[in-house]
This record gives sequence, structure tokens and C-alpha cells, in this order.
Amino acid sequence: MADLYLPGGHLSDQITLTGLTATGHHGVFDHEKENGQEFIVDLTIHTTFKYARNSDDLGKTINYGEVADRLAAIITGEPVNLIEVLAERIAAEVLDMGALAVDVTVHKPHAPIQQVFRDVSVSIRRLSVLLQTPKPAAEVVIGLGSNLNDPVAQVEIGAGKVARILMNERKSRTRVTAAQVLPGAPSQPNYINAIMIGNTTLSPLALLAELQRIEDEQGRTRDERWGPRTLDLDIVSYKIAGREVVSDDPDLTLPHPQAHLRDFVIEPWAEVDPWGTLRGKPLR
Repeated sequence: MADLYLPGGHLSDQITLTGLTATGHHGVFDHEKENGQEFIVDLTIHTTFKYARNSDDLGKTINYGEVADRLAAIITGEPVNLIEVLAERIAAEVLDMGALAVDVTVHKPHAPIQQVFRDVSVSIRRLSVLLQTPKPAAEVVIGLGSNLNDPVAQVEIGAGKVARILMNERKSRTRVTAAQVLPGAPSQPNYINAIMIGNTTLSPLALLAELQRIEDEQGRTRDERWGPRTLDLDIVSYKIAGREVVSDDPDLTLPHPQAHLRDFVIEPWAEVDPWGTLRGKPLR
């Protein structure tokens, strides 16, 4: 299949597993389910290696040994009629392990066909929810904050740019919030915070890329994780058809893990959406 590009034009990293072979009992005919036959799976996992390469830690990547074990269990497990269904089950399992996307080919070299043939296979590509274009448009909540270079102006300018990538957008009033400083770290100026809500047809990762582009335009640097910043744009919540997208991806945790603890998020959000919910609970 064609190369997969992530939002921002970055080519995905890949883990490839080919020729995984196991005996399964899949097929339309009774003798296929009774006797079983050989199935072969080829797999390309689209992911990112940036956390693994910085840590050299197996826990920071997708363990291909575990992938092979899980796939073998699916092949040898509950029978299905169609290898199309088998491919879907395999794709869902790999996405559940944290892949951004996966290409799956299932081969059935001993299919019950009367003609001479070498192989029969089906191939699919499936994307994680972080890459899927929402239909209908998703409901999003975005937090804005700044404590450098005229923070009020930074937030207002940033809000104007965010409005151009959202539909039906609404913005709360701005609030002054004391900076949370880690023990031993120098003090910081107060933050100016606001919330915007709206709709988007961008996938979660595509929306994140757009927000980071806006931050960069306004001079955002990322040298210090908890340091002061010209503009901070966070995706607080992303809902498709009223259902909250949940993600533990290191690049985008959804919903925002600290949002329910932050008055400067909950209060302005409730101002523009009194009936809003976070993690299935009312804001107030």
C-alpha cells in the first residue's frame, strides 16, 4: 500500500511482520471448519519511534513479539466464514496496541478453488481514531493560555486563528490564572486563559498539527516543558457524534488528563457550554 503521511507531512515509522503462519478453521464450508488449514498474515504497523529512540525502552514502542502472539491467537481462535472478517479482527487488535494505522494482508493459500492458483489474499488499511476524519464534524474544546509578550493580545490573536479552523466557534471571556510552578523552579507571570468550543472535520492529530502551527507562528518554544509560553493551545475534549474520543497516545492524550482539575478550564467552558460534559460527567 502507499506510504502513510501523518499530519504535518511526516512519514510514519513502520514495523513490518511478514509470513506469520498458523492453522485456523475459517471458511464457508464445513470441512474447512472441521479440518482447518494454513493462513498467512503480512502486517505493516504505522507508528512513531521517537519515544523509543530517545529511551531505548521496549515499553516505549510496539512489541512485535507480542503482536505475533496476539495474531496467532486470532488465527487459531474463533472461526469466521470470511478472511475479510479475520483481517478486520487482526487490524482492530493491532490498533488496540497503540498503532496509528495498520496494513493487513491475510493469505489463504489452500482455499477450496477448483482452478490452479498460487494464493488468495485480502488486504486492508485501518486508521486509529486519531487519524480518522470525523463524520459528522467533531465537537471540540480548546484551551488557550499565555503568560509572555502581552498575554491578552496573544490569546486574542490566537483565538482569531483558531476560529479560522473551526465551525460554529464560541469563545469564553479571558481569565487571569496564577502560574503553577514546580518546587525549586523560578516563578512565572500570571496566565491569561480562555476556552473555545466549535466543530471540526479535522482528525484529532490533524487538529493538533494545526494548533501547533498557530503556536509556532506566535513564537512558541518548547525548550522547557512547564516553562512560560507565548501561546499554549490544548485540545481538552474531542467528541464524535456525542461520544468522547479516548486516547493514551503520548502525543495526544484525550480527554486532557488534567482538565477536570483546572478551574481555568472548567469555568470558562461552562460559560460557553453550560450543558457540557467531561469524562461523561457534567462540568458542574
